[in-house]
Amino acid sequence: APAAAPAGGGGETGAAPDSAQKEISIATYADPRNEWQRTVAKAWAEEHPDVSLNIDEVIYGEMNKKQQAAMATNTLWDVSFSGVKWFPFLVARGAFVALEDLIAQNDPGMDDFFSAGLAGSSFEGKLYGLPYLMHPGNPALIIFNLDLLDQKGLSVPETNDWTTTDYAELAAAASDSENMIFGTNLMPGNYYDHCSFARTYGGDILDDEANNFTFATDPASVEAARWVTSLRTEYSAAPNRAESEGLSFASGTMATATQGTYAVRSLDETIGGRFQYDLRLFPNGPESPRGYQAFVECFSVAAQSKHPQEAFDLVVAETSTQAGIDSVLNSSNQPTARKSVWEAEEVASILHPIFQDALDWMSNEPGPFPHPSNLRFQELQDTWANTSPDLFYGDVPFEEGLQAVQDACQEIMQLPRP
Repeated sequence: APAAAPAGGGGETGAAPDSAQKEISIATYADPRNEWQRTVAKAWAEEHPDVSLNIDEVIYGEMNKKQQAAMATNTLWDVSFSGVKWFPFLVARGAFVALEDLIAQNDPGMDDFFSAGLAGSSFEGKLYGLPYLMHPGNPALIIFNLDLLDQKGLSVPETNDWTTTDYAELAAAASDSENMIFGTNLMPGNYYDHCSFARTYGGDILDDEANNFTFATDPASVEAARWVTSLRTEYSAAPNRAESEGLSFASGTMATATQGTYAVRSLDETIGGRFQYDLRLFPNGPESPRGYQAFVECFSVAAQSKHPQEAFDLVVAETSTQAGIDSVLNSSNQPTARKSVWEAEEVASILHPIFQDALDWMSNEPGPFPHPSNLRFQELQDTWANTSPDLFYGDVPFEEGLQAVQDACQEIMQLPRP
């Protein structure tokens, strides 16, 4: 196998090499919560004495550049992880091998993966990775400060069967701007966050081919944007640009906030007992079920690998049900990208009930990540971040702000692939 690329952390060997062994390398996520990846790799190496496994740790924010550099020097790890934001670009450059033939020889139970997780590990109709993480986006949940709601005589919705109008009205009723208390600070800082809102209203932010930006051309997306903007301009439920500086839900200055499933298990530590809280799924749209976009991380086999079958077997181990269960039991991680991990009794028994609600939601609703077909994710995201705040803070007329964002983002969408 190719030698491992320079990593963000140290490397270690899972078995002592000898001349007869196959040399394989894996890049794991350098974070204490992802120590389970290295534990799995070491156990796999012990079960495969014919393999000399080099285990590297790479910082998530550095991985894309390291993978590209390794490809250029033919030193890409046999197995490496990718995030959905940059994964399609690497596949288009020939980084990874399509997995269909390997799956035919060693089926890891594909039906157990969330469909959106597999979509985020695919490119142009072929599968190039197996997901080890999937969550339904940053605004998947709403967290409530029960103490603030109680002071206003308000309560959390009894069930997840509530709407965006219900949310806006609750947030407005909970606001006390004179004392810098706000009902929400909802703001789609990422274009893919608005994708969740557009889908909640029955639309989307990209067309079916991901060739065009539909923020202002899809009527449902427009209505979602109007709702977001109305939280400030109509309901006075959220802070303006100046008021939002320094606000945080954990400090007790907001009655509600959007929340990702990935952060739920750390909430007790984050809030530190300052107030009581509860969670619900993000509300449904006025006439459509809540939508989401799946953030995915996956393991892939390098196209350059000299031992693709062994590398794939390691990918299967890293994305197995048992690996997922252990990752939950031994850290503050949410469950992984297999439904069986979310359903496991030993996992479900220690998690907030919202995880089972999210499981049902993600099992029944598709939510592929909205990656532009021209692969210019970062340019699209930067353009959104630079143009959308004026609209959502209500600093410009709605139609003017809407069109400004649409035009700027569509300009990026029309560029060729890099």
